[in-house]
Amino acid sequence: MINLKTNNWKIENIETILFDKDGTLIDLHYFWGKMTELRACAVIKKYGLCESFFSELCYFLGYDLNSKRMIPDGITALYSRSKIIEIFCEKLLMLNINTTQKEIEALFDEVSNEFYKDILKYTKPIPDAIEFVKKIFSLGIKMGIVTSDSIVSTNLTIEQFKWEKYFDVVIGRESHFDTKESGKPTILALEKLGANPKTTLMIGDAPMDFISAKNAGIEQVVLVSSGQIEANELLKTSKYVCNSLSKIICY
Repeated sequence: MINLKTNNWKIENIETILFDKDGTLIDLHYFWGKMTELRACAVIKKYGLCESFFSELCYFLGYDLNSKRMIPDGITALYSRSKIIEIFCEKLLMLNINTTQKEIEALFDEVSNEFYKDILKYTKPIPDAIEFVKKIFSLGIKMGIVTSDSIVSTNLTIEQFKWEKYFDVVIGRESHFDTKESGKPTILALEKLGANPKTTLMIGDAPMDFISAKNAGIEQVVLVSSGQIEANELLKTSKYVCNSLSKIICY
């Protein structure tokens, strides 16, 4: 077991750590910004919209083209894929596009398949996070990833950056019928690792990660402001917040 501390808090007796991926281990803005642009283009093409709607569609999906950043309170920051699609369909009605969640899901799947062909061009690790993972690994702690992204995407990232030895399990959106927020995918990760939720720590960058952990019986959740949400906002959700994983001392 290990202990973790910053200048503001301390967590003791941890033997397993589960990580979110986007915004925690990789640069979320670079990755999801490109995915969002491709989704907006696909919607314009399918429904015959004017190109002038491109920026608005990106914004609907939670991406600000001007700043090239995901929006802190945008739907991509707050929800899993199924909820994102549900809300996006409602937004499309504002443009007089009457579609279905099934149709948009199929469209997103088509975009994902194309995106995965060039995924490595749009994936940038967060250096501080990877150094933290290496440190945890050296201390003999079991680690896993629980993400709302696909297993295919996650494994491509792991293989590209040679992280296979660090993570004993990867749980993606295909791993369970329920959403990440339900806690069921996180419970599955715990089961596969043979981990005790009482001695497990979840590390993420959004309230979704906190909710997922709590619903899986994990009481200790560190939220890092390396994603879309500032530290002062994250403190409204968890008392364990830091600006960078480099700020955490492990021993």
